[in-house]
Amino acid sequence: MTNVDTLLKEYIAAHRAGEEADPRDWLARVEGRERALLAAMIDGYLERAPGPAWDPDAFRMSGLGPLAERIDLALQGRAGTWPAVLPSLSDKARLKRSEVVARLAAALGVPDKQDKVGSYYHEMERGLLPAEGVQDRVLEALGSILGQRAEVLRTAGQAFAPGAGADAIGGPAFAREARPDPEHAVEAISSPPASPGTAEDEWDEVDRLFRGG
Repeated sequence: MTNVDTLLKEYIAAHRAGEEADPRDWLARVEGRERALLAAMIDGYLERAPGPAWDPDAFRMSGLGPLAERIDLALQGRAGTWPAVLPSLSDKARLKRSEVVARLAAALGVPDKQDKVGSYYHEMERGLLPAEGVQDRVLEALGSILGQRAEVLRTAGQAFAPGAGADAIGGPAFAREARPDPEHAVEAISSPPASPGTAEDEWDEVDRLFRGG
């Protein structure tokens, strides 16, 4: 069991026991990307935590299934903790994904290419878009929308070490804990739209913003 997985379980146990569970006490015990991942996991738990007694309907409505999937995407993907962090920030800002995309396209000066911006943003959320290709201008605009500094988003997007995968941070273990009964598992997050996938010599401004580095 990894450090992040252990700390999350300790925090949840303390919180459900009614103890004074200050997330900062647990976050202080890890650093870097592990700290960012633990923060996203605790934040997601606090926003969607079901009651202590197992209730299939409550779990289905709690949102913890999609949260577990997002964490798994972060561990398996190429964009660090973006799959966990970006939806969490959107929730805090009370913004629907469509609203984030619309504002982002407008901030980047390409409101007429909102669909393409949406495809790239979806790839960011799914961990499919390498963070190093996303220009600072995108992260600055996104940060202003979601209430987070661009440099924090850049750090969160750093991919985990090659080969580390889920075993390094315990993603599948958490996902299994978050799905106590497969019969009641929450449906997977909707499939992403087709990737822009444009050849480099045919890139437009949106491609360069999200893939040109």
